[in-house]
Amino acid sequence: MWERVKQNFRRQKHGKSEAEHRQELFAQIRASHAEWLRAHRLFHEATGEDEIDYAIFVLEAAERKYQIHLKCAKQQGLHRFHLPADEPGYANDADRVHKRRVE
Repeated sequence: MWERVKQNFRRQKHGKSEAEHRQELFAQIRASHAEWLRAHRLFHEATGEDEIDYAIFVLEAAERKYQIHLKCAKQQGLHRFHLPADEPGYANDADRVHKRRVE
């Protein structure tokens, strides 16, 4: 509970509503996921020893960044079903539609 109070205070301090903060966090998650996928491609396309070492470094950093954003969303109780229905990439998700009906 105390953590939620601190989060609300931080949001109010920065002048963002909860919905704006949620949208920003989801955008960060999507961006870090895309970065993680690019890092995977870089790793699979690496040929030389130095390229492979660099690709591993980039992949581990991207993976950690993605984990941090997911952990932050989990701590705040957010789920992709909290996105608006017109959000790209989620509008045709059958599970999402089912979940929304249940709520």
